[in-house]
Amino acid sequence: MTKLMLLIIFSLIIVSCTHYSFTGRSIPPGIRNAQLVLFEDSSGRYDLNLPDLLNDLMIHHIERYNYFRIENSSGADSRISGRIRSYNERFVSQTRDERTDQMAINITVEVSFFNNNTDEFVVRSLTVSETEHYDSSGGDQIRDRAFETLMDRLAENIILGLGSNW
Repeated sequence: MTKLMLLIIFSLIIVSCTHYSFTGRSIPPGIRNAQLVLFEDSSGRYDLNLPDLLNDLMIHHIERYNYFRIENSSGADSRISGRIRSYNERFVSQTRDERTDQMAINITVEVSFFNNNTDEFVVRSLTVSETEHYDSSGGDQIRDRAFETLMDRLAENIILGLGSNW
């Protein structure tokens, strides 16, 4: 009788974990693929191709975490869309002789994740904002590296936030 109870408990645990992801979030049942719509750019920085860069990095992180496949068609199980709300670079600190010492790049996006199967938002208007600091004396190379780091972290945090609506 004890073995039967242990078998039943073990079976229930296995069954209850089938939709759990060890990344700390669960993908809603039935979502196997997603349409990633190119983000709108309200930042005013069209020279940086922010939507293209962000979408490419998001695809990379979706594949890395193996959440679902990207299927860029309206028949996909879900749709990810968003808007780049702001991009700014600012002085953070200066030296005693009033030269710029530290700079910061900040990007804020708003993203939604829609389940096409249930016609409901999984995540609606999630705001993700990231900042990266860099030494201004490093020139364009250091600034570009800070920008790349920021974009990668931003894309990863967007993907991690898609199912974390709690």
